[in-house]
Amino acid sequence: MKLHRRPKVAVEPNRPVPTPPTSEQLGGLGRIGRFVAKRHRWVALLWLVIIVAAGYLNVAFAGKTSDSFSVPGTDSQAAYDLLNEKFPSQNAATANLVFWVPQGQVLTSPQNAAAVASIVAAVQKVDGVAPNGVLDPILAGAQAVKLGLGNIPTFLSPDSQIAYTSVTFSDTVLDLMNQFPPNGEKVATDYPNPYNELQTAINGVNAGDVEVKIGGAIADTWNQPVSWWGSHADEVGLGLGAILLLVAFGSIFGMAIPISTALFGAITAGGLVLLLADFITVSSAAPKVTLMIAIGVGLDYSLLIVTRYRQFLKDGYQVNDAVGMALATAGKAAMFAGITVAIALLGLLLVPIPLVRTLGVAAAIGVGVMILAALTLLPALFGLAGHKIDSFRFPFAFKDTSADPESSFWGKFATHTSKRPWTALIVGTVVLLTFAIPFLSIDFGMPDDSSMPTNLSQQQAFVLMNEGFGQGVNAPLIVVASVPGATAATLPATLQPLTTELGVGKPAGTVAGVQYAVGPIPNAAGDAAIYQVIPSSGPNSNETQTLVSNLRKGIKAETAGTNIEAYVGGTTATLIDLTALVVKYLPYVVGAVVLGAFILLLMVFRSILVPLKAALMNLISIAAAYGIVVAVFQWGWAKELVGLHTTIPIVSFVPLIMFVILFGLSMDYEVFLMSRIREEWDTYHEPRKSVVLGVANTARVITTAALIMIAVFFSFVTIQNPTVQVLGFGMAVAVLLDATIVRMVLVPAIMELFGKAAWWFPKWLEWLPKLNIEGSPELLRAERTNEAAMASSKASD
Repeated sequence: MKLHRRPKVAVEPNRPVPTPPTSEQLGGLGRIGRFVAKRHRWVALLWLVIIVAAGYLNVAFAGKTSDSFSVPGTDSQAAYDLLNEKFPSQNAATANLVFWVPQGQVLTSPQNAAAVASIVAAVQKVDGVAPNGVLDPILAGAQAVKLGLGNIPTFLSPDSQIAYTSVTFSDTVLDLMNQFPPNGEKVATDYPNPYNELQTAINGVNAGDVEVKIGGAIADTWNQPVSWWGSHADEVGLGLGAILLLVAFGSIFGMAIPISTALFGAITAGGLVLLLADFITVSSAAPKVTLMIAIGVGLDYSLLIVTRYRQFLKDGYQVNDAVGMALATAGKAAMFAGITVAIALLGLLLVPIPLVRTLGVAAAIGVGVMILAALTLLPALFGLAGHKIDSFRFPFAFKDTSADPESSFWGKFATHTSKRPWTALIVGTVVLLTFAIPFLSIDFGMPDDSSMPTNLSQQQAFVLMNEGFGQGVNAPLIVVASVPGATAATLPATLQPLTTELGVGKPAGTVAGVQYAVGPIPNAAGDAAIYQVIPSSGPNSNETQTLVSNLRKGIKAETAGTNIEAYVGGTTATLIDLTALVVKYLPYVVGAVVLGAFILLLMVFRSILVPLKAALMNLISIAAAYGIVVAVFQWGWAKELVGLHTTIPIVSFVPLIMFVILFGLSMDYEVFLMSRIREEWDTYHEPRKSVVLGVANTARVITTAALIMIAVFFSFVTIQNPTVQVLGFGMAVAVLLDATIVRMVLVPAIMELFGKAAWWFPKWLEWLPKLNIEGSPELLRAERTNEAAMASSKASD
């Protein structure tokens, strides 16, 4: 394969020279673009400084993110706050040690029991483990009695093959993370961290046939799956985008400029998000989600602007004028689209969950940085490249041999669709609704350790505990009770009604859904106590949700009229409350985003039916994407495609985040396509002709942009994080459906059926401001005049 440098084209002597646009025609963005192009070196230098600073932030604040979260205003959060107040040590970091021997052996044999005792002693000596922080599971009952805990059931399975115990540290997980920042690109045993310390201590014991698996929070925090693909998902996405841009533009510079813009913007956005994590709790998924969104929209917006810039150069405009006109037209549309996406993302601020809010803010930061990069860095790169943007041609580039848009492939396709609008509308809608059917059975929850790669210690520990003790052992609940004025002597009697309600010391099933309950375990002051309740069902089971609800009702009834303050908490209860809160606020977010988009499109297109059509089509296509996500992740259809070995529930807040991102992104294609249809309508006032020309002139760019988005989003599925996996896969599918079935089939069909009524706008709404996103009318008229002159010149030749 050879790259061919395009020879400099001589200017035809009779070719009309376009009139340079005036400052008034360019408008604010156009003037900024021309200004940046003229001073491209200074702007490029400024961006270089920004990139260096962002790179420092990415290194200095790496590991500041956290998977801990709060759910304000819920029972579980009240339990956590009370636990933190009355039992500070209970919020300390913990790990589970799960002991196992092969079939035919038992852990209670003298040799194996001695090995367990040696491992417990070695772990107790690990730096950071609290005094008496580890109990021997073989002797746990006797040791618990000595410590005054009592009523603790056996930690040994009925067949004596599996046992488990808990390791309690002196510090919280957050404190340990600050001391030992997790490194997602290294195996946990390759750098200093608490998991490595535990594993080293265990490996130092000659345990014979006894195997030990580490689970719990310590393992989940540091022992994360590491793979080259997962660690380089952003580079893979950029690489795939580069290939598609190379095919689309056919030149090295045409590919390199959008890639550089997206890369620089993504690095800057990532640094800002990590800096944000130094001030507030930011989810570990936030930087990855930000990178995914930033790279996707960065390449998308750059593609639109580069396409217009190359067209203006082809029309004969000078570089600086072409840059100004590209920003005045495509740049304005990209800015509008970006602001729409950012506003949609900020709609997550309506949900009173800090984790969801920070994800929305982080993604909005990524979009905002990309808007800035597209309007400043991209023009500077245009100025540096000049006419060389089409140099070094790629031989396998896509070539459109059709001079007449209506006779092109997409022109013929749109014509065919317009001639049979009802068929296209019915078939397209039925396909999307069929895809959406699985969404009706969506199961909200949080993937547990069983869904992790099978080579990870916590996955093996989780499976062994399920096997030996039932699913409920991995879904513990904590009941925290406070009795102001009580003492250690009076506390048990005061809490007796609560103890009875929870079924403490009773056989399994005495309280529906409870395997066993332990407590009350008093605090040092004697004015509070905790109970541990082990359900008979797993963490994502409907039975566990019912149990939590029943326990709360029973506790409320038993403590009514008393000074007892009691709440049901723990990780399982927190996730149940999180799901309930997300479901509660989902309609508000959907309503606010849809209404906001409707009003914006109303002001852009001065039409009632066009924004109404956009809202309905977007909702249907997103529902279809949800359905496919449920079929793959929850039902397990082709789950191997995304690297899963088992099905997982859908993380409750993921559909919420997916909706705001997808609704915002779908506005990109809606605005790009419908603005061109509107432009053709203003020129010809023929419904079918305007739709056909609009589709024919935008389909190639929309298709290329969609393919880039799909490639970028799908590359993030390789990251072993359920939130990122579902988001990446879901958004890739949604963009595919939106750019094909919706934009290329349903929109032409609906616009054909609407006819002239599509552009009807009631007089009583004329007071609404008009948003112009395709450049000033003067600039568009000048552009059309130049196109007409060029066409006339070619015809005379």
